[in-house]
Amino acid sequence: MTTVFVAGAGGSTGRLIAKLLVQKGYQVRGLIPDEDHKRNMEREGAEGIVGDLAQTYSGGLKDVDAVICAVGAGVTEDPQETDQIGTVRLIEQCVLEGIPRFIMISCMETKNPGNLPELKPYLLAKHKAEVILSESTLTHTIIRAGELTDHEPAGTVEADSNLPKAGPVSRHDVAHAAVLCLSLPETENTTFDLIQGQRHIEDALKELASS
Repeated sequence: MTTVFVAGAGGSTGRLIAKLLVQKGYQVRGLIPDEDHKRNMEREGAEGIVGDLAQTYSGGLKDVDAVICAVGAGVTEDPQETDQIGTVRLIEQCVLEGIPRFIMISCMETKNPGNLPELKPYLLAKHKAEVILSESTLTHTIIRAGELTDHEPAGTVEADSNLPKAGPVSRHDVAHAAVLCLSLPETENTTFDLIQGQRHIEDALKELASS
């Protein structure tokens, strides 16, 4: 059975990713901030590991086959510590542990951080982590999601290496795309934008190889 480590499993998108992985038959370990989140995660069939990317969590990476990183600095957190330093630390740990697959949830606006001055520190931190991942030896996928919403899943998206404009996308659909990337070779070593669209998610991801 494939074991997947989900960083940021206590967050809105990470929680959906962990839940969907369990439903798809993966063995899941989720990095979560406290015991309450751990109990919730274990009720859904995943193993909860209390900690964050600034702490020791390498034990949770033992015998892991893939990592999905869905971390994001909250309003009280330092984006450089969480989205850059913490994520880069996780990437480096995966290289050391020999974990071959790394999927990162990022943001379309990392391409133009100056467009959103209030989010610029967060976007710059995300972008720096993207660069480190893309230059690493890991088989990677970077999903640059549009504006995340809590809407019900549409099941249809638009995915491309460089979409001309941003748009909304349900967290459910981002989670679905992240899980699909584990089994779709077309998404390996790619960076792509993802917003709500007209293509079924799996079809849109399979077409990335020709985009």
